[in-house]
Amino acid sequence: MTPVPSPRQTADQPLAGHMPQLDSLRTLAVLLVVVYHWFPTGEGINRLPNGTIGVMVFFVVSGFLITRILLGNRDRIRAGKTTLGHTYRNFFVRRVLRIFPLYYLVITFVYVFLPQASDIWAHPAYYYFYGYNILLHRTGNWADLLSPFWTLGVEEQLYLVWPWVVLLTPPRLFRAVIITMIGIGVLFRGYGYWNGDFDGVLTPASFDAFGLGALWAWITTERPDTIARFRQTLSITTIVALILLIGLLTLLPGDHLAVVLFQRLLISVIALWFVVGASLGFGGAGGLILNNSLLQYIGRISYGIYVFHMLVPGYAVPLLLRITNRLGVHLSLGFWSHRLLSLAVLLVLASVSWYLFERPINGLKRYFSYNERKNTGTTQLSG
Repeated sequence: MTPVPSPRQTADQPLAGHMPQLDSLRTLAVLLVVVYHWFPTGEGINRLPNGTIGVMVFFVVSGFLITRILLGNRDRIRAGKTTLGHTYRNFFVRRVLRIFPLYYLVITFVYVFLPQASDIWAHPAYYYFYGYNILLHRTGNWADLLSPFWTLGVEEQLYLVWPWVVLLTPPRLFRAVIITMIGIGVLFRGYGYWNGDFDGVLTPASFDAFGLGALWAWITTERPDTIARFRQTLSITTIVALILLIGLLTLLPGDHLAVVLFQRLLISVIALWFVVGASLGFGGAGGLILNNSLLQYIGRISYGIYVFHMLVPGYAVPLLLRITNRLGVHLSLGFWSHRLLSLAVLLVLASVSWYLFERPINGLKRYFSYNERKNTGTTQLSG
């Protein structure tokens, strides 16, 4: 796949606001997470670390989009067009509107109806205050129905701090901050390794993925004249990263120090190559895939897919089967037919959630525009 620039993209202009191929990347990322949780770990389709790959793609995309929004608003603050407080308030409110409602709906459902499937009954504060990744670090209970929600804790914790870092760091120092952030991610996993922590669910352990996304945001906004050179360097780096990753996965056990330190970094570098290409617009066969309207649609509802995917096969599908049995339709499902039905139910549930719940709430973002002088506008880059 060869990335080609958007028609509006030149060496001295920022990328266009809407990047539909990134939605398709979200689709691939969330499907990898679903595969990881729905199929036996370490066997068949799950011989690759699909869960880690999917999550790192999400983190790199998030680091890119969020940092790009913040850098644009930092420049507007410096130009006197808005204020620091206004920018942070609207940034965080917009994040709340996108993430909080469905998150709280699902964890409250589990708290009330499925407390035996989670640690939420014993430790509700960790879940309700976005600290579940800290609890998971303490318990190591990956059997928790809400275990994938550790990533949402990581993102929200980052959103509390990262905007201040971006908005307050002098422009000449920001690249050094990004490089430091990437290094901290690797070093923190090393620190965890020496303390017996191989999971890396605490926020600093994912800094390198976010940092790589932030690096691309910085280049597209602050150094657009270096985009071509950066892509060439990234292509070479990605080939090296792919070779090293294959070596790690085939030659070393999952708890080896080199795997703990570098697997996520290498995956994030490869993910960055795809994010760069998708943000500019892949051409050729890659473009045909990522421009597919179905993939882009699934990417738009990917948050609902992520939030619901642990509930569907074990609870929603059995409920559906009981209903059909009472109606006189007796379905006998094998392993694959159960997974296919689960996927169909998941897509329907996420679609209903998007149209009837998430999208109407997202519409409230128009009241929290980053433009202080015209508070009814919208921003294409926000999620």
